[in-house]
Amino acid sequence: MIKLNRVSKRFAQFQAIKELSLEINSGEIHGIIGASGAGKSTLLRLMNLLEIPDEGEVEVNAQILTKMSGKKLREARKSIGMIFQHFNLISNKTVYDNVAVSLELTRSPKEEQKKRVLECLSFVGLAELKDKYPAQLSGGQKQRVAIARALANKPQVLLCDEPTSSLDSNTTADLLKVLEDINQHLGVTIVIVSHEMEVIKSICNRVTVLENGSLYQTVTTKPKGVQMKENRAQYFVDQLTEGEEIDNA
Repeated sequence: MIKLNRVSKRFAQFQAIKELSLEINSGEIHGIIGASGAGKSTLLRLMNLLEIPDEGEVEVNAQILTKMSGKKLREARKSIGMIFQHFNLISNKTVYDNVAVSLELTRSPKEEQKKRVLECLSFVGLAELKDKYPAQLSGGQKQRVAIARALANKPQVLLCDEPTSSLDSNTTADLLKVLEDINQHLGVTIVIVSHEMEVIKSICNRVTVLENGSLYQTVTTKPKGVQMKENRAQYFVDQLTEGEEIDNA
């Protein structure tokens, strides 16, 4: 589904990602975690070429994105949705129009747009708020709108960059349930970056731990709800496995 082959990314003198290889399986919920500055968000953005790797190859849905440009790359990106920490909604557009934006960019017929927008809003439980504006919504509702927008083009992959970091614990739980439903009922492969151990452990099948831009380990997880504050890469592995056998794939 997603294959990164020895990808590297540098910002000026800072090496954010260092010859990293990773394979994410179709249909899984895959977490990325690590200390601040480990390269989590950069790695996620390499998966849809929001960041262009300096070296290496990115393959998504059997298409090598790093060999594409222009129209071909735009077409390939339709299968990759993305949601962000700060929602990125357009303040002067209604909930309905925010979701419709991605369909307008692909020039979908108006009637198809209307049907799809309402489907997506219903899926995230916000159909009754379609005429509201972002300023009238709670943080959790804003993130649901962002998810609906990301689903509009029927992606096969959903990339989530710290989607719960600005939400309270109850709203976080509700949002994670929405992501689980997307994975289970729509078959969407989900990759989620988070610094919150409870979020990662509650939803992810496998987790990649990063350290200083390199892959430290990929582990298989079970939900256990442990929350601690440390920055060592080994800490993340210990919390994820707690004595379980690890998968170094």
